[in-house]
Amino acid sequence: MKRAEALRPLSREHLGALLTAKRLREATDLDEARSTFLDFWQGDGVRHFRIEEEVLLPTWAVHAEVDRDGVARMLDEHLAIRREALRFEAGQTNLEEAQALGQLLHDHVRFEERQLFPKVEGALDDSSLARLAVAIEKAEKDPS
Repeated sequence: MKRAEALRPLSREHLGALLTAKRLREATDLDEARSTFLDFWQGDGVRHFRIEEEVLLPTWAVHAEVDRDGVARMLDEHLAIRREALRFEAGQTNLEEAQALGQLLHDHVRFEERQLFPKVEGALDDSSLARLAVAIEKAEKDPS
């Protein structure tokens, strides 16, 4: 299925998350796993989650009925990944936890791509998708 233009920036970032997830799942060295994840997290992850939470979800809610269970899962997984990021930054993880984070990150991205994003695309009309595209583009450029 071809992704709506509005969600393509987020889908492109998901590719990087999947590569990070694969490296974490296959990690044999904790320091390398920590570096891999923190490079992803500080480079794209934090901003990506913020855009999904502060732009995508509210725009969806303004223009259509949201999938409450899907949104709850997304936010629950965001919280779990954010928690693990804090633990990684504090050096409070082990190799098995890094590998488990890789699986969580993989499953999270697959859920968004295969279930949540298609629901957003199906719920929003062309005009709403266009407004969403503009909002995501603006948020992508925001340095904060």
